[in-house]
Amino acid sequence: MDHAVSRFDRAVRGVAGLGLLIAVAICLHAVHRFGQERFFTIDEYQFGHATWLVSEGHRPYADFYEHHFPLSYVLHAPVLFGDGSFRERVLRLRTLPFAYLALLCAVLGVAGYAVTRNPYAALLSALSPLAVGFSLMSAVDYRADNFAACLFLACLALLEANRRWDRRGVALWCGLLFMVACFMTQKLAVVGGGTLVILGACDSVRRRRARGAAAPFIRRPAAFAASAAAVFVAVVGTGALLGLLPAAWEATLLDAIRHERLYPTTSPLARYWGPFWSATALSTLPIAAFALVFVAGGRGGFWRVPILVSALAAALARAQYPYNYVLLADLVALCAARGFAQVVEALPRRPAFARALRPLLYLLPLAVLPDQYAFLARASSNKPQLDLLRKIETFSSEDDAVIDNAGGALFRNHGSYYFHHGRAHQRMFADYFARGLIADYRRSQALFWIADFRLGDLPRNVRRFWSRHYIPVDRDLYTLGFATPRTSDAPVELEIDVIRAGDYHIHAARTVAPDAPPPAGGGARGRLQIESREIRGGTVHLEARRYRITVLPGSAPMFLSLLPPEAFEPWVSGTGHHTRLFEFRDPAP
Repeated sequence: MDHAVSRFDRAVRGVAGLGLLIAVAICLHAVHRFGQERFFTIDEYQFGHATWLVSEGHRPYADFYEHHFPLSYVLHAPVLFGDGSFRERVLRLRTLPFAYLALLCAVLGVAGYAVTRNPYAALLSALSPLAVGFSLMSAVDYRADNFAACLFLACLALLEANRRWDRRGVALWCGLLFMVACFMTQKLAVVGGGTLVILGACDSVRRRRARGAAAPFIRRPAAFAASAAAVFVAVVGTGALLGLLPAAWEATLLDAIRHERLYPTTSPLARYWGPFWSATALSTLPIAAFALVFVAGGRGGFWRVPILVSALAAALARAQYPYNYVLLADLVALCAARGFAQVVEALPRRPAFARALRPLLYLLPLAVLPDQYAFLARASSNKPQLDLLRKIETFSSEDDAVIDNAGGALFRNHGSYYFHHGRAHQRMFADYFARGLIADYRRSQALFWIADFRLGDLPRNVRRFWSRHYIPVDRDLYTLGFATPRTSDAPVELEIDVIRAGDYHIHAARTVAPDAPPPAGGGARGRLQIESREIRGGTVHLEARRYRITVLPGSAPMFLSLLPPEAFEPWVSGTGHHTRLFEFRDPAP
């Protein structure tokens, strides 16, 4: 009988463990696929373009403007070395946040087992970063905040485990993870620094009150500090050798403070938390409840500090975008996994049959996953964005620049030192945007311009420059060129300002709507005189200067552009802008 019960126990434990392992594997696969298919946010273009610039040998703060800490670009630049299409390279960047998530899952699993000695609790801990749809909607972004959140959460998990291990090597790793996370983004320097200061203060108070009563929150603090200091010296020393420290100080600290003060205030409740809660209340409520059970209990003291600090920091931010809550959501999910395990372990252990079935209870949290992942299915696809990038890649060369407000071409040069144009930046550098931006754009001779929602925020003279020098190609993509109107019985006189010399194609104007019919009559009806020289189509060489053009009577609308006519055939599928924000509302079907 005892032998049969033992075999039954082993079978149940095996089923429970295997079920959780399979769930982790399935979730990892689903998150990777989601990251490869979900739309790119506007900030991803900024981070991705900056990474490409570093991979090409450009220096942040000196060669291009950047107000974030630099380590994300430096560490990830090798990913862009070598050949590859735009599509391959941008999806390669999207693989990086998945790799960080996968590594975090492994660390949480190992550290969780060290703390709980419960393999099921460890597996639930490993699953926790993959369990909340709100954090996953942003965690797949190629964004330094996400890398910092993963590194800092791994640091915290190892710090907690090291209370039992008490190993100098683990403390060294924790210090390294912490400082690397801080050099990813200033936000983590605030959240992480605040968390560790409070944990250290708690250790100091506990040492004075009851020596040796409990393991300190931070074991081997000297090793931790030494490792963190080594990373700090390496990063700052490299910046000093490259002559970047004065500009970096100005951009990442002084400008960052001004940026935060000037940024338009946003509230997360209606735009993000509201839609998420309405879609996932049945599965989010138990996650929050079990997290509260753990944090309120005696075992959750270590995790109360980072949860409170990260919640306070997110709440105090003027721009409360969803990526600000990735760390907080992952902390809550981890505490929920621990809290559920704590409740299961507190259940009565008799009769023996009930005790034998206990491991199967650890499969119950998997019930929240379908609802959380259904929320992710609402996100739009990145296919239209990849289509537009493919068109830029096809019809431009490595020497061509592309103008937009976020680095949206990713792997082409930008048109100005300030290549991303947030509202706060426009207020911080108002004189430059009003007077210097057009001069930079003229010097860049940018072949393409990607129009986005920030275009309407630019000064009127910049928008006028765009409308007079760029014509529509496909969706949000515009190219350097000119459009002529339809004429009837009288000629029309125009003046064009050519800022880039070259052979200009003259052809029938095309609409950018993908389902529109081709222009009637083709290009044969177009008749122009460029300074008394009549042209009926084909190509004409124009130098960089102003020209007087006469559109002769009976002419159809025409384009003059450096691109061949086939470039104006619509490729870009779908709807919506190339540059998108954060999509937490129901998208259009």
